[in-house]
This record gives sequence, C-alpha cells and structure tokens, in this order.
Amino acid sequence: MKILICGASGFVGKHLVQDLRSAGHIVIRGVRTPKEEGDIAIDYINDTDAAIWIPRLQGIEVVINAVGVLRDSSANPMQRLHPDTPLALFTACAEAGVARIVHISALGVDSGIPVPYFSTRLATEAGLQALPSSVRTLCLRPSVIYGEDGASAKMFRQMAHLPVQFLPMGGVQTLQPVHIDDICAAISNWLADPDAQTSLVAAVGAEATTMRGMLDSYRAQLGHSAAIHISMPRLLARIAAWTGDFIPSAPLCSDTYAMLEAGNTADSTGFVALLGRMPRAYTSFIATDDI
Repeated sequence: MKILICGASGFVGKHLVQDLRSAGHIVIRGVRTPKEEGDIAIDYINDTDAAIWIPRLQGIEVVINAVGVLRDSSANPMQRLHPDTPLALFTACAEAGVARIVHISALGVDSGIPVPYFSTRLATEAGLQALPSSVRTLCLRPSVIYGEDGASAKMFRQMAHLPVQFLPMGGVQTLQPVHIDDICAAISNWLADPDAQTSLVAAVGAEATTMRGMLDSYRAQLGHSAAIHISMPRLLARIAAWTGDFIPSAPLCSDTYAMLEAGNTADSTGFVALLGRMPRAYTSFIATDDI
C-alpha cells in the first residue's frame, strides 16, 4: 500500500514509518520540514482547506493522522492541529478516493472533562465518523504510550530513578500504559486485513495500574530497590499545576492535572482482537538495553 503518514517526525509517527516500511509498504512522510526524498511539506497550522490536500493525495491508498499536541500555544494552536486541519484532510481523502484512514486520538476524550485537549480531539473523531462509508477508518484511543524514545516515557523513567518520589495524592491516579510496538502492530494488522471494518478502539496495555505502581515497576525493571514515596496533598498538586500553566514546557498544568486525576483506563477487548493476542504489560516494558 502507498501510505501518507501525517506527523511522521513525531514519536508515534516515526515508529509507524519504520514499522510499515518494514512490512513492505510505500510510506510517504508528511512533515513540516522535508528531510527525506519524497517527503511532503505540510503546514499543519494553516492547511485547513481540503483543496490544499487533494493534490497531495494522488495515488495514496491510506492516510494516517498522528498529529497532536498536549498543550495549546500560539506556536501550536490546538484548534488548528486537532480538528481544523485533520477535518480538511479527511474531507479531501473522501474526495480523492483514499480507501482507508487511521487516526490516533486519545483515551478519555468522551469522559466529559471540560479541557480543550479532549474537546478538540472529540471534534476530530466526530468528523471522522461523518465520512462516507466508502472510506474505512480506524480510530485508536491510546492510554499513556510507552516507548524508549517517547517524551513521557523518558520523564517517567527519570522519576523512577529517584530514590525519593513526590507524588500527587500519593500517585493513586489510574493508568493503563500501552507499548508503542503494540500500537504499530494493531495498525499494521488492520491494514493487512482486506475485510477490516471501520472501528473505534481503546488502545490499552494488558494491565491497569496506578502512577505509583507504574513507577515502582519501572524502578524495579531498572534494577533499583524500592523508593520512598511522599504524598503531595491535593491542594499543593493543584497549585503546582496552576504554576505550570505559565510555563509552556512544564508537563503538569491545570488541564493535564484534570486528565490525570480522572484516570486513564479501559476495557482491552477490542485492542486484543485487533492485535490477535494480549498487549504487553507495563511490568515488562523496559528492556535490558534500556537500563
């Protein structure tokens, strides 16, 4: 298949490029700054008109949208990057005869939590679902994605190295981490199935845990003894999150705190069916060469 991956230079996109090329597909990278022969330069902030996309889609059989930002900013406006540009892309796909679309969303978008990250991603899903039946779509809603080169995974591994850990409310927030290899495998399986139907799937790991449980497991996998946990009261955690609102690079802000506090788990049945096996568990994510 000839596949266009939008967001090909990002964490998920890079892994998909490698995985799908290894499977024998022709993969075209959609990126802001072309670096490889065949790359398509895409301005994800301003390419909000379907007419811009149609010439880029000639001969493309599959489009994968892996573009996303966790925090809104003037440099990366969430409204443009989540619903506006993807909806223009999806409309163009239908007009250009693209057979399949894969969209990477996020677990919890339908939880009702009033944060822009969820509302803008949910709007994108609504546009995907409104496409004509001639376009088959796979929408994945991943939990926290683990990969050695992933930003969140690096942050959690760094936290796991600390012998003393300060955790908001003791780290009781629920998570169901999923490995990037399983995300890639699920997409590859769906593309390889000629009878695959339009699906919306929660992409989660084999086991749910808490933030503390995940960090404890990562610490053990890294070869360390048990850490000392110090619980940060909810008020202090909220103050820290509020402070993060004024620091664009801070991983914790009011919105991410609200999403973390709500939890991030789901039934894995649909993902298991897509994989054809159980997904990996967070207790085995860190390979020996990661230590």
